[in-house]
Amino acid sequence: MASAPARWEQTIAPWLEEQGFKRGCNEPGVFYHSERDLLLLLYVDDLLAEGDRSDVEWIFKELQGRFDCKDADYLEPGTDLDYLGMDLIATKDQNCISMKKYIQNAIDILGLQDHRKASMPISEPIEGGTLLVGSDVHQFMSALGMLGWLASTARPDVAYAYSRIAQHTAKCTDVALKALYKCFAYLRDNADIRIAADIYEPESSFAEVLHQTKCDNEWRFCSDTDHAGNREDQNRMRSQNGEYAGLNGAPFSWYSKASSVTFACEKIGEAHADTSSTAVEIYGVGNATQNILGHSYVIEEMGIEFPFPFQLEMDNRAAKIFCQGSALKTKLKHIDCRQHWVKTLRDKRIMDPVWIPTKDNLADLFTKILPLQDFIRLRDQMLRPASS
Repeated sequence: MASAPARWEQTIAPWLEEQGFKRGCNEPGVFYHSERDLLLLLYVDDLLAEGDRSDVEWIFKELQGRFDCKDADYLEPGTDLDYLGMDLIATKDQNCISMKKYIQNAIDILGLQDHRKASMPISEPIEGGTLLVGSDVHQFMSALGMLGWLASTARPDVAYAYSRIAQHTAKCTDVALKALYKCFAYLRDNADIRIAADIYEPESSFAEVLHQTKCDNEWRFCSDTDHAGNREDQNRMRSQNGEYAGLNGAPFSWYSKASSVTFACEKIGEAHADTSSTAVEIYGVGNATQNILGHSYVIEEMGIEFPFPFQLEMDNRAAKIFCQGSALKTKLKHIDCRQHWVKTLRDKRIMDPVWIPTKDNLADLFTKILPLQDFIRLRDQMLRPASS
């Protein structure tokens, strides 16, 4: 029913706070009990609990005493749980998120069981074509919605393709629909690969791994942009921004987008083209820094220590120098350094810029159409086959 979220907001949320949980201010779906080190993630009436078994059993017993609840399912090696269409899977040394069932269901809905094979989600620009009408428009929108869910949950390998295809929503064409079908054919042929986070100590639980100190956890953050590589009319020569955030070998956040919250000056107020590839990289680093700061607030609300100052990897040396504010001469005078986002970039307490070669930049997956070999190399650093 339409009022279900509002009713749960008025009932279960305050009830959880009465049990000693502190609700997240930045992510209201996070509830953390500091004394028990117990974390809850709430989405309407779907509740995911993470902590010691005795504490998890305690909160579910209390829930069943207050609400009409189903019996709790536990994620243990050899089992899997469905959470909002994502399959959570535990193995002896990994915790995984798979979208295989969702992909198979999408393929059935779209009737793409026999579509030609695809080795990449996108391999060429989406140009020309005839405008769709009638049921074809509905088919495009349905497919795009499912692809968007996959791109934002556990399939970062299709995030760039989704961003490119979604730009054609206002004027969807047969060429854009063909690109959608190709992306789903790729997903069909690669449905088994999944996000997998390593559990380094055999006796450690998922909760123990997450709550290690920042020195023990392996965090990684990458930023990349592509200077006007998408020349399709609707893109208006905007550059593509990509960000990767990972923990213990698994991505937990990423984006691929042409929009921006950083500009040459505040008067512009929207993503814009630039004549300088370095300037574009700086805008991308600014976007990534703002986004990672947002992650940090939620991570801290979950009771996990965040590694300030975080290291942000980038493959443009001039962008790194700009972040350090150490250039004596510059061709970037059109960027107003009085802006808050520039000051944040240069705050050594927040971010430490690190240069890496382009081939090692995981965010490169989110900014351009790559050669097949490069695409697979980067993808396989984020996602792993089910047999691994």
